[in-house]
Amino acid sequence: MNTKVSGRRAAHAAHGNTLLVAFQDALERLRKEMGLTRCAFAERLGIPRSSYFQLMIDAANPSLDYIEMMAERAGVETIAFLGKSGQNTCHIGVGAR
Repeated sequence: MNTKVSGRRAAHAAHGNTLLVAFQDALERLRKEMGLTRCAFAERLGIPRSSYFQLMIDAANPSLDYIEMMAERAGVETIAFLGKSGQNTCHIGVGAR
């Protein structure tokens, strides 16, 4: 096992993985702003609902490509998912694709 990766994962766990938490908070905030259930939001993003729920666990590790795809489908700038927790998301448009 690669100790560099293990050490990084341990550090993330010890410090609460703030980037992941900010991403999860932003995703949930956007979902609530859109007034959608988690299942409906997953459908809107074009991902299986199980994938959406996997994004919300501590072990989630979405790629930047995946985050960009979700942002595009949600109609927001990618940075809205990667900003500090508590920041407002920047809507580009909320219309259905």
